[in-house]
Amino acid sequence: MSKRLGAFLSLIAIAAAYFVLIGVKSGWKIPENHLAGISALLLIFFSSTAIMMSGANATAESRAQRFILGTAIQMILVLFFVLIVKYAWKDSFKDFVWYFMSFFVVMLFTQALWMLLKVRKS
Repeated sequence: MSKRLGAFLSLIAIAAAYFVLIGVKSGWKIPENHLAGISALLLIFFSSTAIMMSGANATAESRAQRFILGTAIQMILVLFFVLIVKYAWKDSFKDFVWYFMSFFVVMLFTQALWMLLKVRKS
């Protein structure tokens, strides 16, 4: 299995685990904001992972630049999404943000781990 495919599959596995945890907590009546959060983070992380892991013969400097670019894009998009949720779902924002940010940190850690594995292999 290639590193790229492994990275994408691990992100999907984490999203599935998050979906199950939220489903169990809410009695499988998953709130709209959590479904939107899962979808948004998957989209954000898929796009930034594609940016970070692009290029076959990348130098260490270009990998570092891609990582910084991908992480900056993630942070901006996540903050923008949280702002949207704050205004769209005011009543459940506090509960949502704790789960969403923990989901975000786990996804970020996994993505960084895959980047390190790719760098060490090359």
